[in-house]
Amino acid sequence: MKEYWSISGPRQAPHEDCIAFDKLDGNNIRAEWSKKQGWYKYGTRTVLLDRTHAIWGCAIPLFEAKYAESLVKAVLDNKDWRGVEKTGFIAYCELCGPNSFAGWHIEGEQLDVTLIDVNINKRGIVLPRQFIKVFGHLDIPKVVYEGKFNKQFIEDVYQGKYPVKEGVVAKGIIPGRKAQHSLWMAKAKTKWWLDELRKRAETDINLKQVLADNIREQE
Repeated sequence: MKEYWSISGPRQAPHEDCIAFDKLDGNNIRAEWSKKQGWYKYGTRTVLLDRTHAIWGCAIPLFEAKYAESLVKAVLDNKDWRGVEKTGFIAYCELCGPNSFAGWHIEGEQLDVTLIDVNINKRGIVLPRQFIKVFGHLDIPKVVYEGKFNKQFIEDVYQGKYPVKEGVVAKGIIPGRKAQHSLWMAKAKTKWWLDELRKRAETDINLKQVLADNIREQE
């Protein structure tokens, strides 16, 4: 089962047109479907997962209750993906709660999963505009911006001019490339979130490396 992309910061991203989605603050969860087995495999971004996992096992029943039937219908009904019954597809979600921060959750707080991307096996991740068209009737992150991924937009995100907490994930298409190789993604974070991470890292050793990674990423 393919892992979700490791999304870089703004420095390496092209200054091209993009659609920017609210970046949800949680843990990446993936689920794979096949016609023969249904939803048969789950994982976090890097490890496989089952319902017994003390922290992330709850994501499986949450996903199945919220997306299992409607997501399969949306994929199979799309004429662009004829033959998907043979190849299957992977759904990528974010697991988070109202007060989750830097991938850590509040004990006892109700968590939820939100669909962030879909990979049609052997075809790649669904491009952003089609993702909105096909899956927009489901619960997906809010679109907060459409336009150039430029210094002004990155600065505006940093200064909190958009209704997001952690930041945004911008997705775009590099002109002239084949569709399956044209997608790019980049993260831009808010000053509020980075400042909060600095504050919490002073007393939480688990967040010190997270802070270092984010500072390097967002330079």
